[in-house]
Amino acid sequence: MTRWWQRARAGLALTVAGAALVMLAPVLCASSAASAQAAPVTRPRTPAEDLQLFSQVFNQIRVNHPDSLDTHRLFMAAIQAMVQSTDPHSYVIPAVRLSPGKEAEMRAGKLHPVPVEFFVTGGAPVVSRVAAGTQASRQDILPGDELMEIDGKPVRVESATELEILLAGPKGSTVTVTLERRRSDGSMATITRAIKRERFEDESAVPAALMLDGTTGYVRITTFVGQRVAEDLRAAIEKLEKAGMQRLVMDLRDNGGGSVAEAATVAGEFLPAGTVVYTSEGRKAAAVDTGKVKRSFWKNERNYPIVVMIDDGTASASELVAGALQDHDRAVIVGQPSFGKSLMMQGFPLSDGSVIVLVVGQVRTPCGRAVQRQYRDLTSREYYRAARAERDTIGRPTCKSKSGRTLYGGGGIYPDVRTPRKADPPRWMARVNELDLPLKWANTYVADAGAALGTLDAFSKAHTLPSDALTSFRTAAKQAGAEIPEGADADTTLRTVLLGVVAYVKWGNAGVYQVEARTDQAIVDAMTYFGKFSGKP
Repeated sequence: MTRWWQRARAGLALTVAGAALVMLAPVLCASSAASAQAAPVTRPRTPAEDLQLFSQVFNQIRVNHPDSLDTHRLFMAAIQAMVQSTDPHSYVIPAVRLSPGKEAEMRAGKLHPVPVEFFVTGGAPVVSRVAAGTQASRQDILPGDELMEIDGKPVRVESATELEILLAGPKGSTVTVTLERRRSDGSMATITRAIKRERFEDESAVPAALMLDGTTGYVRITTFVGQRVAEDLRAAIEKLEKAGMQRLVMDLRDNGGGSVAEAATVAGEFLPAGTVVYTSEGRKAAAVDTGKVKRSFWKNERNYPIVVMIDDGTASASELVAGALQDHDRAVIVGQPSFGKSLMMQGFPLSDGSVIVLVVGQVRTPCGRAVQRQYRDLTSREYYRAARAERDTIGRPTCKSKSGRTLYGGGGIYPDVRTPRKADPPRWMARVNELDLPLKWANTYVADAGAALGTLDAFSKAHTLPSDALTSFRTAAKQAGAEIPEGADADTTLRTVLLGVVAYVKWGNAGVYQVEARTDQAIVDAMTYFGKFSGKP
C-alpha cells in the first residue's frame, strides 16, 4: 500500500465512524490490487467517458465536501483550467468577477490601463511584457516578475483581462504594485513600483526618426497597436528622404505587435503591390486568409537597402513585418531570434456572460514559415521564460526566400545576422535598478538642472552628461543604501543608463529613443550589414 493511501486512511480514522472505515478499507485495498494487476490501457478514452468522469468528480465534491460550495465557481474553475491547458495565450474572462461599471468605463475609454501585460498561471499574475515607450519601461519591470500586491492588498485574479480592469484608472494616475523577482543567482527580491496609467497607443508609434550619418536613416517603431502606425512611418520616411537618406535602419526591438492589418500595411510600404505579406490557417474557413500589398503609397517603389533590427521582445505583428521583408529578400534581419508568437485569437461569449478567448489559427510568413514558438509540454511560466533562452537552427523547419536562401521557422524569426544579446547589468547595477533609483533621481535632477541640458539634438550628439551628474547620482544612491563601485567601468555603465533616463524625463519618448539611436553600439554594428545578401542565396 502506498504512503499516500496510508495517510488518507489515517485521516479518515480521525473523522469517519469505525464501522464505515472497516467497510472502506477493503475497497481501497481491493482497488489498489486490481489497479496493479490491470493491463495497461491502450485505447484512448472517448469524450463521453471523460465527461462521465468529470460528472463523477463533481458529484463526489457536492455530496461529500463539508463546506457549502458555489457550484458555478467550481465549473468556472474547471473551464479556466481546460482553456488554459490548450496553449499559453487562450484565456477566460469570468463575468462574475468583473466590475460591470468599471469594465464599461474602460471600454468607453474613460479609464486607462497600466502599460504592463501579464499572464496568469495558477492564480499568479506574471509579467510577460512592458510596453515600449512608456514610463514603466524605464522602471526595471522585467518579464517573469510575479505580481504580489496592488496598493498594498494581495492579488486574487483569474485572468489577465480581469487584472487589466482591476489595475485601470484615470489617465495619468498611478497604481502601486509589489513584485517578486528571482535574480540570476537564485535569490529573491521584492520591488515596489508606482506605475503610471497610460495608453501607449496615444503616443506616436514612430517616436524616433533621424539621420545617423549623411546617407543612413533610422526609425524606431514601438508598436503596431492603433490605426496610425503606417501613417506615422510614412511621414518619418518622407522626412528622412528629404534629408538625403539612401539606406534605412528599421528598429523593431521590443515591439510587442498589435494589428496584423497595420503590420501588413507597414510591410507593404517597401514591397510591390500584390506581394504576399502573410498567410493564415485554422480549423474554420474564416481563419484562412492571404494578406497582400493592396496598393503603394508612393509613386515610385523605394529600393534602397534596409536593415531590420529584432530581439526576443519582437513579437506578433512585428514578427510578420520582419518575416515578410526577409522572405522577399527586401531587408537584412539583424539581432536575436524574435519572441515567436503569431496566433489568431477570437472571443466566444458564454451563456453566463463570461467570454473565452481562444486561439483559432496560426499566421505564417509568405514562404510558409510558422512563426509561433512551440508550447506543447511546457507550463506557461516555462513558455514565457523560454523567450529569452538561446535558440539555434537545429531541427527547425525551413523554407526558401525569393532568391533561394534558406530561412528558418518554428520559433520566431531567425535573423540573417545573429548578434550577441545585451549583457545583463552587473549585480550592483541590478540592485540600483531594483530600487528604481535612476528614474527617481532623474525627476529631481531635470527639475533642478534641466535648462543646462540644452536642446535634444545637442544632448543626443554629445553622448555625455554634465560633469556633476554622476556625482549627484552617486550621492543619491548612497543615501538609498546602494553601493556603487568606483572606477571608469562603473562610470561608463552609469552614464549609459542615466543618459537615456534623463532624456526620457526631459523630452519623453522622442528624447530617449534619439539618445539610444546615437549611443547604442548594436545600431552602429547593424549599419555594417547593409546589402549583405543583395537578394542572392
